[in-house]
Amino acid sequence: MEYIVNNLMYAAGTELHNTIRTRIALTEPINPDMLRKAADLAITRYPYFSVRLLRQGEKYVMTYNDAPLPISEAGKAIPLGSAKSSGHLLALAYDQNILYIDSSHFIMDGNGKFPFIKTLLYCYLHMLHPDAEFDTEGIALPGSDIPHEEADDYPFPDDPIPTEPLGSMKRPEEIFVLPDQPDGYSSRDRWTSFRMKIRQKEMMKFASGVDGSPATFIASVMYRAISELHPEASLPIVCGMQHQYRKALRKPFSHMCHVNIVPIAYTGRMKGKDLERLNTMSRGIIIIRGDDANDILSVNAHIENEKRIKPMTLAEKHAYMEKFLLDGIGKNTFEVSYTGRVPFSGLDRYITDFSPIIDLRLSGGITIEIFPVGEDFCVNIMQRNDDRTYTDRFAEILAENGINCSREEPEHFEINDFVLPQSF
Repeated sequence: MEYIVNNLMYAAGTELHNTIRTRIALTEPINPDMLRKAADLAITRYPYFSVRLLRQGEKYVMTYNDAPLPISEAGKAIPLGSAKSSGHLLALAYDQNILYIDSSHFIMDGNGKFPFIKTLLYCYLHMLHPDAEFDTEGIALPGSDIPHEEADDYPFPDDPIPTEPLGSMKRPEEIFVLPDQPDGYSSRDRWTSFRMKIRQKEMMKFASGVDGSPATFIASVMYRAISELHPEASLPIVCGMQHQYRKALRKPFSHMCHVNIVPIAYTGRMKGKDLERLNTMSRGIIIIRGDDANDILSVNAHIENEKRIKPMTLAEKHAYMEKFLLDGIGKNTFEVSYTGRVPFSGLDRYITDFSPIIDLRLSGGITIEIFPVGEDFCVNIMQRNDDRTYTDRFAEILAENGINCSREEPEHFEINDFVLPQSF
């Protein structure tokens, strides 16, 4: 079977991998034999993730990959699309009690990936704890029907959709760029994950009181930290807020990558504002710029890109889409992503931490991922270096506002390389 390739795939190259690593800390050490059986079973429910990328002339296609999903020991991140991954764009790894699910962001985003994670964890934990009860109505079980709207590999209309958006999605022409964050992959061996946990009740009591959200609250705290540490910054400090457009596309269950980046530009007039005011202003920007009509702009851009690159050579497609991605998603001072409240169906009693880790090439140098588990928000602040200055100030601002957080030791992290096919 052949699948259509998302045109974002053509942005991939030696200078842009765009891979996601999901790190899940479990309450017990990983059982490799059980994990192998669970992976083999779970992937049968998601055949559109069991694929390999092939080159056909001046384009790429994806075909079904019947090789078993690769599973690496010691948490090793193997190149996706390579011989080491048997061509797969999805791979697993483990190290003691840590499970890693590695994937290409070109074929899925967090919302598309999470149903597979739930199925995998259910298969694994059900084998490990056969007497435990789970809410299986919230889990796509192996052997269950796969709705067309979920499996559809091209859920976009043929022509752009008329839209009248509220507000502008444009960023300022010039923005403040963090001066202490190395460029690209130059410091990849020092990319660092600063993980912390914040009690949901503590943070939501503060955030919801000003009509905020976890994402806008965290963005406001990081903006305050950056603006205080860089009082010389005269250009706007821009937060790229990740926002999905499945609702606007009318395809809520699509498995593909549907990420829109909503820019929140903190101008000089916002310096010194208290968190309540910053959170309210940030939330207002998200409400206006993240409405369906604005999201349709992202849908239309995808449609236009598909038409524009079709007659191009492969090299031209790569150059065009890489520039499109870096000029859009990659042009921010920092980024924040929040998947939202997700139903774990009872699986979360075996999970102590859930931390998405992404390729920082598409980053201004700091990216924050937020994920709720149990009574906590797991907050993962990633940087292109291991300097604790930003996260220390971030934690101090939380404490100054009566919000406590528990912090883990910083940890250098890996991401997967991405290997493109070289032959027909």
